[in-house]
Amino acid sequence: MYNEKRKAITAKYVKAHLDDIKIRVKKGEREKLKTIAAEMGMSMNSLFLTAVEEYIEKNYKPENIEKRD
Repeated sequence: MYNEKRKAITAKYVKAHLDDIKIRVKKGEREKLKTIAAEMGMSMNSLFLTAVEEYIEKNYKPENIEKRD
């Protein structure tokens, strides 16, 4: 059962192990993305992480990035 003690433990874990990234979308897009994620059997978080990972894998070419000192 989810109670205040469990909530505190979860909050402590999240604070210690996870970072937050906030994105902004046009009105109505959030629900659209939430529906798409659900239809794909994913959470919105999983949908975004998968999309970013696939984009990086396809497009990131370290040799094309200028090194800054």
